[in-house]
Amino acid sequence: MNAFVWLTWRQHRWTIIFSAVLVVLAAYGLISAEANKNTGIDSMPMSGFYGLMVQLSFGGVIGVFWGAPLIARELEERTYFVAWGQDVTPVQWLRGKALVLGVLAAVLGAVAGLGDGRVGVNKAWSAFEGHPAVQAGYALFGLALGVFIGLLSRHVVTAMAATLVFYTLSRTLLAVLLRDHYLPASRSIARWDSTPVVPPGALELGNGFVGKDLSPMSVPEACAKLVNPNSCMRRSGGAAGTYVDFQPVERIEAFRYIEFGLFVALSAVLLALTFRLLRHGGGWKPSRSHRRITSETEPAPASEAAAAQG
Repeated sequence: MNAFVWLTWRQHRWTIIFSAVLVVLAAYGLISAEANKNTGIDSMPMSGFYGLMVQLSFGGVIGVFWGAPLIARELEERTYFVAWGQDVTPVQWLRGKALVLGVLAAVLGAVAGLGDGRVGVNKAWSAFEGHPAVQAGYALFGLALGVFIGLLSRHVVTAMAATLVFYTLSRTLLAVLLRDHYLPASRSIARWDSTPVVPPGALELGNGFVGKDLSPMSVPEACAKLVNPNSCMRRSGGAAGTYVDFQPVERIEAFRYIEFGLFVALSAVLLALTFRLLRHGGGWKPSRSHRRITSETEPAPASEAAAAQG
C-alpha cells in the first residue's frame, strides 16, 4: 500500500496541492465572512463570495481534475501497458489509487464545508451545503463519476467535459426534486379565522386549501381563474381553511447526513460498475477496429521490408 501512496502522490501531487490551497483559501474566506455577524455588517465580503463559489463547485473540481483523467489518460496515452503489468492488475491499480485519492478528496471536501459565509439570521436552509459531511459526499461522488466516465470515454478532454455536465446535472436534479422530501413534511393547518403558523427558519414547501376533513383539496376552475381565490373558496369552494407544508429548521442536520449517505451510495455504485468493467476488460481492452488501425500504422518487421524491396 505504501507503494500506491507514493505513486499516487508522485503522479498527482500538483493537482492535490492546488486543490488543497484552493480549499484552504475558500474556507478562510467563508469563515472570515461569518465573523461579520459579530460586527453587525449584514453583507458578504468578496473573499466570502469567492469562497462560496469554490464550495459550490468543489465536488465538480475533484471529478474533472482528479477523477476524469485517472483512467482516461492511461488509456489515451496507452501507458496502461506499463501501469497494469504482470505484477499489478487493473483492479489492484484502481483500488489503490481510488483509496488514496478518495480519502484525500473526502478530507478536502470536509475542509471546504467548514464555513458558509452567510450573515444575518434564519439562513440555515440557504446554507445547507456549507457542511463538512455534505461537501465530503460531493467530493467522493465527483471522483467516482469522473473515474467511471473516464473509463467509458478513454479520452481525457471528453471525460472532463462529460464529468462536469453529469455532475452539475446530478446535483441540480437532486437538490430540486429530492432534497426537500428526505423526510415527510410537517403541516400547519388554520381555519378561516386564523392563518397557518410556520416556525422561524422553516423551509416552506407549498400551501393550499383544506376541506372539512382538514385534508388538502383542489381548487375549482371557477375559483382558480380569480386573482385571489380565497373568498371564492370560502363561499362556494367548500374549503374549511388553508394549510402550509414545511420542513422545520431542526431537521437540517439530519437532511445533511441523509444527503451525504445518498452521495456515498451513488459513489459506491459507480465504483462498483467501474471495477466490473475493468475486471471483465470491457472498458479498456482495445476493440477490433482499434487493433486493426494500430497494426496498420506500426512499421513492418525488417524481414518483411527486405522481401518487399526484393
